[in-house]
Amino acid sequence: MTQTGSDSWNERTNVKKGNVGEQIVFNYLRNKDYVVYRPVTDGAHPFDNLCVSRDKKTIFIAEIKTKEARQYYPDTGIDIKNYNEYKFIQNKYNLQIFLFFVDAANLKIYGNFLDRLETQKVEGKYSYPLRQNNIIYFPLSNMEMVSELTTEQAKAIERYNTKNYNGTWIF
Repeated sequence: MTQTGSDSWNERTNVKKGNVGEQIVFNYLRNKDYVVYRPVTDGAHPFDNLCVSRDKKTIFIAEIKTKEARQYYPDTGIDIKNYNEYKFIQNKYNLQIFLFFVDAANLKIYGNFLDRLETQKVEGKYSYPLRQNNIIYFPLSNMEMVSELTTEQAKAIERYNTKNYNGTWIF
C-alpha cells in the first residue's frame, strides 16, 4: 500500500506535537462535562473540536495551538490565514471560537474567545492585535488561565519541539 497524503501529514513533527496538545485539551473539556466532537477524517481540518454543554445551551468551537508564548514579547499568536478562516466561520455560522494555547515551556494552558483576544490593547511599545510576518499576535493579558500542565504532559509535547526555547512567562 502506498503512503497517502494523510499518512505523510500525520508523520509531520508539528502535527504530532499538535495532536498531543489537542488530546490534553480534549481531556480537559471532557472532564468539564462538555460533549466534544472531533474530526474523523485524516489530515488537515477546518477546526479541532465542536463543544456542546450537556444541557445544549452552550456551543463553541475549540481550536488548540500547541505553542509557547514568545520569549521577548508579552504575547502569542497564530497564522493570519488561520485567523481569517476562524473569523469567517465565526461570522457566517455565529459560533464563538475559543483559542487554547498549550504552552509546555510555562506548564500552562491559557486562551480566550477570539473576540476577547482581539480587544485592542497597548502593552509597552506594542499595539495589539499585532500583525507581523503573516502572524497575528494577541497579548497575554487578554488570555484567561485555563489549566496547568503536568511535567509529564510538557515532556510529551517537548519531544516534538523543533526549536530550543526556555521561556519564563508566568501568569
